[in-house]
Amino acid sequence: MAQALVPVLARHTRTPRRCWFGLWEGYGRRDFAGVPTFPTPGRDEVLLRGALSEMLSPVSVDEFAELPDLWWPEDRAWCVGGDVDLVSTYVGGSPELIAGLLADPRLEALPASPGDTPY
Repeated sequence: MAQALVPVLARHTRTPRRCWFGLWEGYGRRDFAGVPTFPTPGRDEVLLRGALSEMLSPVSVDEFAELPDLWWPEDRAWCVGGDVDLVSTYVGGSPELIAGLLADPRLEALPASPGDTPY
C-alpha cells in the first residue's frame, strides 16, 4: 500500500523532501532513546523526519519492518493516518489528491467523510 501511496502523495506537496512521521514507540525492535515523542490516543509515537521517499526504506531492508502510523509533509498538504490495530489507512488532502488515490488501480480506496463510522 505504501509503495502505491508515496508517488501519488509526492505529486501533491511542495515539500516531499521534508516530511514528518509518527511511529509507535512500542514495537520494541529499535531503541528510540532520546528521540522526541508525542501522544496519540492509546499510544506514544516517536517523531521522525525525512524525505517522503525514505518512508519505504525500512521495508527494503526488512520486509517485516514497521512503517509509520502517521505521515505528513512540512507544508501540511495532506496527512496519512493508520494504526497497528487498524485494517484501514486514512488519507486527508485536497480533492485532487483524493481523486488521484481513488483512480489508482493499485489501491483499494473508498471516499470517506468526517461523519462516517470506521466499521
